[in-house]
Amino acid sequence: MKAKMGVFVIVEGKTDSTKLKSIFPNIKTIETSGSGITKEKLALIKKISLNNKVIIFTDPDYPGQKLRQIISDYLKNKCLHAFISKNDATKGKKVGIAEASEDAIKNSINNLISFSNQPVDNLQWSDYINLVDSKVKREKIIKYYNLMPTNNKTTFKWLNYMNVKKQDLIDILKEK
Repeated sequence: MKAKMGVFVIVEGKTDSTKLKSIFPNIKTIETSGSGITKEKLALIKKISLNNKVIIFTDPDYPGQKLRQIISDYLKNKCLHAFISKNDATKGKKVGIAEASEDAIKNSINNLISFSNQPVDNLQWSDYINLVDSKVKREKIIKYYNLMPTNNKTTFKWLNYMNVKKQDLIDILKEK
């Protein structure tokens, strides 16, 4: 008899876990205790990922982005990503999952993204730069895929990990 696969959500802190559990009472979380993740915590996440789905759901800021990259690289992209926009995760001066609304969190969890372990270079850098030649266009692409706002280099890399094609970007940018 095969054990049922579970789902674990990787978050930065206790307040993030508390917020998620208030929305999804049965959710299992692993807290990294911020961006200074230890080798032991990475090993635990890897062990859990062998028999369970892992979702990385970090804050929409630089430390959260850095943590996401560390964990994703360590797991060789064998994980899912939940992204939330900074606008949806800000309350006062604080930015994070714990500050997000229930609807914003549900939207993030319902729009998970996976990165291919072996991305196909469907999208060339020159094509990307020619199409996405402004911050406004990049933000439109980011919003369409529900990604965290990043610079061009990271957005380009993520789009290739997602196997997005040039024509996909053309179609998205044509939409009103």
